[in-house]
Amino acid sequence: MLSNELKVQIRQSFMNLKKDMNGFKIRQAQNKMIAEISKTLSGEYKGKHNILCVEAPTGIGKTFAYLLGSIPIAKANKKKLIISSANVALQEQLLFKDMPQAQKYCSVDFEYALVKGRSRYVCIRNLINVCEDNASDNHLFESIPLFDKPPGKYQLEQLSEMLNDYSTKKWNGEIDDLMRTLDHSIWQKIACNRFTCTAKSCESYQDCTFFKARRKITKADVIIANHDLVLADLSTGNTVLPDVSESIFIFDEAHHLNSKALSHFSLTTSTEFIKTSVRRTKVVSEQLCKISKQDVPDINIKQIDDYLTDLIQLLKQLEFNEDMYLFSQGIVDESIKQISKDILTLVSVIQTKFTLLKESWGDYLKITTIDKSISHPINNVAGECEQHLLSIIALFSSFLQIDEPSKVPHSRWIEKSTLANKKTNYSLNSAQTNVSKNLDQLIWSKVSGAILTSATLTSLGSFERLNKQLGLLRDENQYLRLPSPFVFDQVDFIIAKLKASPTQVYENTQEVALQLLKRLDSNEGSLVLFASNKQMQMVADLIEKKLKCALFVQGEYPKKHILEKHIDLRKQGEGSVIFGLDSFAEGVDLKGGNLTHVVIAKLRFSVPTSPIDRTLAAYLESQNRNPFMEISLPDASLKLIQACGRLIRTETDTGKITIFDNRLVSKFYGKLLLNALPNYNIIAE
Repeated sequence: MLSNELKVQIRQSFMNLKKDMNGFKIRQAQNKMIAEISKTLSGEYKGKHNILCVEAPTGIGKTFAYLLGSIPIAKANKKKLIISSANVALQEQLLFKDMPQAQKYCSVDFEYALVKGRSRYVCIRNLINVCEDNASDNHLFESIPLFDKPPGKYQLEQLSEMLNDYSTKKWNGEIDDLMRTLDHSIWQKIACNRFTCTAKSCESYQDCTFFKARRKITKADVIIANHDLVLADLSTGNTVLPDVSESIFIFDEAHHLNSKALSHFSLTTSTEFIKTSVRRTKVVSEQLCKISKQDVPDINIKQIDDYLTDLIQLLKQLEFNEDMYLFSQGIVDESIKQISKDILTLVSVIQTKFTLLKESWGDYLKITTIDKSISHPINNVAGECEQHLLSIIALFSSFLQIDEPSKVPHSRWIEKSTLANKKTNYSLNSAQTNVSKNLDQLIWSKVSGAILTSATLTSLGSFERLNKQLGLLRDENQYLRLPSPFVFDQVDFIIAKLKASPTQVYENTQEVALQLLKRLDSNEGSLVLFASNKQMQMVADLIEKKLKCALFVQGEYPKKHILEKHIDLRKQGEGSVIFGLDSFAEGVDLKGGNLTHVVIAKLRFSVPTSPIDRTLAAYLESQNRNPFMEISLPDASLKLIQACGRLIRTETDTGKITIFDNRLVSKFYGKLLLNALPNYNIIAE
């Protein structure tokens, strides 16, 4: 229950916000959100999880609602508050803008910190070793397979510069704060890695930028994270973030959580990767045994090569479609399964032998002094070998797994590509098509409390799609849809009358170009959203020279640059048009005269093209269910609402929305999509 003291604290925080924030407006929806967050997290809804899903449209002030509503409760219950966003932009807004203000308004004192994944931090020991070995003309790069190929001279100079900047505190050791970008393959070798990290045993432990950040996190009451990091940490043992049961999670932009989770629970390996990994493991094993005077374990390279040759012969016989072969219903062919079993058995034996060797090597280092220029590189490569072997084992284990008949199957597929040496490389992939069980086991069943929020969280006016994707049960959680503070009935939503259907690609593209030239005002700010990059480029080519104002096409410049240029032109009273795809349909905040016309080229139905989507669609059809009604239509509804949401960002914004898709009036589902929109003034031409 919410104690009187907590009620006072939350109320006082809100009063401080009301009193001190410039331009603050009282909104009943924000009050309602704070109240429901407080009730849910304090356990007022007995017999239910302390989980609340809130759809909070733009303008409600959801960030301060969840900050001021949850911080006092987390502090009172000695829980860590973890705020997870979908992208870096929102993280930065929280870190540099929202959190300092929340500290000012909140009636309880709290500390906050940003958490990043381990690989975003440099391993200072690795960086020192690379620089020192190069400076002393050590033959590290030839004798120990640390790098696939030695760094170039300019890269070594950059690494030395990085070490100097770290030593003089000009650089904090985070990749995001490097003045010059470093090649990814080089960064991987000097970045923190849980497989190569020796933690407190490392002489650089006290100066380690990663552990400095972790110590800061342990003192923080509020931790700013992102969906990728949360999922990565929880799926690998919850070693970075505080224990889930001792935490309250806020998932902002929660509609991205499912797609992020799908990518995290995917596995991949390739024929060339297996060859390289096993060979590297053999070389490292020989180095370890040579130094510690042990017998070298037998790693049969010829046998693994023979198995891979047999596997490749089987894969060559598959009928690839655009370099991809999808196993029907995720069921791997028996012949491929058999050779996969042989490879799994052999790699598992190699991994077991290598793990025992690593352990004995660790014991040897405890009683023998070895020059760090030798021991550190070997330890790093040994850690990488272990990591690679485990990833190969995980993939083949999934290939051999038998899915439960009553459950959605895994998606399993092969991709082929041509390497620089003209060799064909076959990638083997396995992914879950439904991550609801994973999320329940990792988060919902353990967490002290959770808030999931976004401006668009429902599909076709329902939370049902979200529940299915994330494994939330309607009867066990709280749900809240807040009304928008904006008035929409003065906004015209125009369904343009086009002769060509969006399915008639060429004719439709020509007509869209003609319609844009007629409808775009060259003195205003407009945003045109496309579902296809190809169509966007074709339309841009057709109208660019005829348009009497600036045209910015996504891909020609970075998104941030396009938005800045557009705003600059509008400040000068000049017209500007932006052509964009999905990433411009959400997260773009162009207020007032910067945007008065949103044009949507066509409804964004997600055609099941990815292996995961195709497997899921095929499964639903096998169960006499309709993938279009269960997946495509709800997702199209959410995307349409997001696209329309670019127009009205404040109470004083005005403008119109035009959509070139007559399926809204000609198809049975058109009414469902229109009914889910805000109360625009619908005009069907």
